[in-house]
Amino acid sequence: MKWFDKKGTVRDERIEQLKNRIYKEIYVLIAIICSVSVLWKTFAYRVEQSTLLEVIILLAGGAYYVIRSIALGIYSDEVEVYEQSGKRSYGKLTLYTGLAIGLALALLIGIRSAVLYGDENTYLKYFVMVFLFSIGLYIPLFAGGLTLMHFMANKLSRKASQNDQE
Repeated sequence: MKWFDKKGTVRDERIEQLKNRIYKEIYVLIAIICSVSVLWKTFAYRVEQSTLLEVIILLAGGAYYVIRSIALGIYSDEVEVYEQSGKRSYGKLTLYTGLAIGLALALLIGIRSAVLYGDENTYLKYFVMVFLFSIGLYIPLFAGGLTLMHFMANKLSRKASQNDQE
């Protein structure tokens, strides 16, 4: 972070890369802890537990990274590097990720509804109804939303990168 850096100081690039790796590991660890906490609160407690703080932490970290990478013009560079080495385009990867998130969320909500509200005779009915409704809602939301955000972010990042070069 450059918030507290002194101007004109000499920095060792190897140390900076190692520090960045540690920051990345910390973020991944926090994301895993928050995700496990959300899942635990969702399935372990019959009483509604608030997961708002965990969701805010997960979304704020990701949003900050995306906004900063777009503003610095790094996002479009990352997309180019991925597309040179990857088998699929980054847009298709984003679409598939949105589909997977929507499907996983629909499964989780369907299972949760069957467990909490169903009995021996109605748990399958609850699961199917909630799962189908959730698929219809979350797959278009996540697949379309993530794909649209990717294309907009890529366009804005290219514009920011061109402005930096001028």
